Amino acid sequence: MSFKAAGFKHDAQFTRVRLSKGRNLKEHRSDFILCVYQARPDVDLTEWDIQQVRAVYKRDEWRLQFVCRTTIDPEPPGDEVAGVDLGICNFAAVSFGGESVLYPGGALKEDEYYLTKKRAETDDSASREAKRLDRKRTARRTHFLHTLSKAIVEGCVERDVGTLVVGDLGGIREDDENGEARNWGDHGNLDLHGWAFDRFATLLDYKAEAEGIDVELVSERDTSKSCSACGHMDDNQRVERGLYVCEECDTVANADVNGAENIRQKVLPSLATDGGDRDNGWLAQPGVRLFDRSEGSFAPREQVVNREP
Repeated sequence: MSFKAAGFKHDAQFTRVRLSKGRNLKEHRSDFILCVYQARPDVDLTEWDIQQVRAVYKRDEWRLQFVCRTTIDPEPPGDEVAGVDLGICNFAAVSFGGESVLYPGGALKEDEYYLTKKRAETDDSASREAKRLDRKRTARRTHFLHTLSKAIVEGCVERDVGTLVVGDLGGIREDDENGEARNWGDHGNLDLHGWAFDRFATLLDYKAEAEGIDVELVSERDTSKSCSACGHMDDNQRVERGLYVCEECDTVANADVNGAENIRQKVLPSLATDGGDRDNGWLAQPGVRLFDRSEGSFAPREQVVNREP
């Protein structure tokens, strides 16, 4: 059972807490449960801002869990910058400037299609089975987004990234310049409706903040059209969905990685146009991390073994 701020009164001096039975604590002073607790020697609850108290029955005894608010100000892992391009086929493409990683959304897409179809087969949308499928779909999506955001932040910490630049998809569902709803294709429109970009951005932001990484949202305008190596822009350079070829400098790149690198360069001087000379083979050969349901985590593609359903 959980008790929010209005449902408990804490007495740190005598290490006890008063839990309401559901009525106002002031008007019904006797309508509460008085609990005396013992905390670890290294825990002093007078130093914490308690937001919630939870009573949990575990191993034949009741335990109290105090949920507290605190302020953290960690040092950033380093001064490097990474860029993130969010999409449908590849949910996230990350550019670290010299290395890139793709996180396909195939597992999430499979869950969305399968569970949506199973729910449609139920006779009553308000039935117990329909609600169970809704909870399952939500839980799987939430776990995927939490795991993905954690994997990206861990990758940033390993590479001394202090700034994470994310393409802002705030207008992806908005109408086009003619006032009509944007058409992403039959499957694309269905994917877009179920994709939780805003939710993911929130998860990524607070996980990054806990590691001292600053997250910046930037416009994705022209990032898919421009060459991240030379800056040349042409609407026809994206020759197919996953391939980008620059006719100006002959750079061949994964289209999503090229977009992620352009996003990264939004807060950096362009190394391609300021006289710098660098190998750009990593643009065409990103690492791939697939979601393994059996482990509930992302792993390099070659380490994920296909299993019989």
